[in-house]
Amino acid sequence: MAQRKKHTSFYPWIDPKDHSKGFKLNFSMVTYIEVGRTPEGYKQAEFVALKSPELALDYDYPQSFYLSAEGFILVKTPQGKFETIAKTDNC
Repeated sequence: MAQRKKHTSFYPWIDPKDHSKGFKLNFSMVTYIEVGRTPEGYKQAEFVALKSPELALDYDYPQSFYLSAEGFILVKTPQGKFETIAKTDNC
């Protein structure tokens, strides 16, 4: 069965080291496919494309990322820890 492509908004931190500065607004949705779930309950996603690349931020989108039930986008560090890199508004 072919996996359905899904879309989510993607708002990266303005300053990943200082979360009090909030998020950048990105006007392009991210297209992804859901590839599974982690034991922690995150949806595991593979980046496919930007829905509107001409409106997107200049940002290095991760090939593989995770979506939390709280609406955060995370990546896994080489040490195996999850790190929040952005937020979304539909989880």
